[in-house]
Amino acid sequence: MNILLIVLHKSYGDLLYNALLFKALKNYNKNISIEVLTTKQGLELYQKNPYIDFMSDNYKDFHKTYDILIDATSKGLSYFMSFRLRAKEKITMIKKPRERFLKVIYNTLIEFEPKQNEIKNTLQIIYPITNTLDEVPYFWLFKENPFKNSSYVLISPTAPVKTKVIDIKIFNELARYIKAKGYDVIFSYPSSEAFYITQKLDFAHYISSDIHTFASILKDAKALISCETFSYHLAGFLNVPSVVLLGAYPMWKISDLQHPVSLNLNCQYCGSKTCHTKDMACLDIKMENIIPKLENLL
Repeated sequence: MNILLIVLHKSYGDLLYNALLFKALKNYNKNISIEVLTTKQGLELYQKNPYIDFMSDNYKDFHKTYDILIDATSKGLSYFMSFRLRAKEKITMIKKPRERFLKVIYNTLIEFEPKQNEIKNTLQIIYPITNTLDEVPYFWLFKENPFKNSSYVLISPTAPVKTKVIDIKIFNELARYIKAKGYDVIFSYPSSEAFYITQKLDFAHYISSDIHTFASILKDAKALISCETFSYHLAGFLNVPSVVLLGAYPMWKISDLQHPVSLNLNCQYCGSKTCHTKDMACLDIKMENIIPKLENLL
């Protein structure tokens, strides 16, 4: 059986969860051939993944007829590609009744049912094939950790969406607090978000690295402090305790080691990239909101 997965996300968090699909399918049937149409971010994240037989970000590279096409992106461009590519059966997931019009493209529409964690939310798209939502371990490609021999807390203070990002001053205050507890402090973030670091502390390390080096640094950390972004998703898979400062987006919890900090405002968790009330009140988290959660970890 040959299967084509369309995974066109640019967010590393979305790509991280979709990587679970590859191993789940191979666990179900090791003879399945898996090809993946993805983005440049996907090519970076999934490099050397042993459960992928072929991968490209050019849809013209997928010219055969597949037994099954799974559109794991389910939006915009993925609809067009699913329509153009050839497969005996085409599967996608819908979240709203009005999306049932997609039956003109897909043979099978999976109606999304919220599960207790994001792993099962992701795996339900392959339920028609595997008939199971069993959780599977995640494969990761680790690189050298330049801080391996130190005892440190990792701070990942940035996110690509403004309504997720807490004031950098709070992260700096947390760094001083952690340093006073006897731990080293490492700030790590994508190079595209380096502008957010407006003040560098004398005692902290700052590193902008590729995604696999970041994973290696996170794997050995005593704890993570971050916004609601890729880093806390990965910490859940790596069993690293984390404190997550929440703004406009809720947290998908997959581990008891994940501890959210939120002001729980009536308007919070709107999931919007712009603040409808214009005051960004949900981001006004103070040290006193964070310290009790952090003390439990340290």
